Amino acid sequence: MLALLSFPSTLPGAEMRIAAALVFTAIAAYFDAFNKKWVPNYVVYGFLAIAFALNLIYFEAETFKLALGSAAVIFAISFALYKIGQLGGADAYVLTAISLAVPYLPQPLLFATQQPPYPFILSVLAPTGFVFILHMLLRFMPCISKKISHGQVRFGISKVFGPALLTVAFAAFLYFMLSFPAALPQFYLAILSFLFLALIFFSLFKDEIKASMVETVPTGKLQAEDILALEQMDSSLVKKLRLPALISEKTIAVLRKSGLRKVPVYTGMPFFLPYLFFGLLITILFGDVLSQLLIP
Repeated sequence: MLALLSFPSTLPGAEMRIAAALVFTAIAAYFDAFNKKWVPNYVVYGFLAIAFALNLIYFEAETFKLALGSAAVIFAISFALYKIGQLGGADAYVLTAISLAVPYLPQPLLFATQQPPYPFILSVLAPTGFVFILHMLLRFMPCISKKISHGQVRFGISKVFGPALLTVAFAAFLYFMLSFPAALPQFYLAILSFLFLALIFFSLFKDEIKASMVETVPTGKLQAEDILALEQMDSSLVKKLRLPALISEKTIAVLRKSGLRKVPVYTGMPFFLPYLFFGLLITILFGDVLSQLLIP
């Protein structure tokens, strides 16, 4: 059974596990960023094989169970996200391999911090997500600003209703938190405000952001692992052909047989593994960022 509240004080083969996680994630991140988000199978499968082998070489029953348990949970969640087109296949395998190689981290390399009561991969996802959000804001804000200045964005009731509710909820949360005698440190408020503003931005301009990542692609040039922009296709046709978001060889055959010459595809989807490498490196060096922010 996966222990979520306590972990052993040492990790057998910690140096080799950390080295393998960093090296393979760095290689996968390189391919993700510079090879059109295509990571070779030998990288992801090799990472999984090395991670499993390390558990056998440095076998310890409790650690082995923790590694398999955390890896199984991460794989189930990430593979489900992959199948619905929200995560790349390589992303799912790399996340699983990291969980298998480093199920927990008793001590970061640079800081003497308390080990958090959850698997190591969850610690990695906090800085990963923060950097991902920051980069996405920097990427899309110029594009959205240009669309607004050209009058290409319509601010109807349906568009602003959700963000307005979020704003009211956040204002109520801040009022509640600031009413305590011991107010939140300004650093905490700054982080919360940043995350809230990012949420409002992505919620308000989600349609424009998604549209900017879509390109019409001839069915003859489709590749497995591409993601269909189903919302931009005829809903009755999508239902009739039973089209999934994630394109497979079977999907390509169905589209070609249907007579469709072009389909909308998310060709501009952001990569993920470079952010994951950053989150992995930060967590290995400094420990769990989330717990350090929550516990003064």
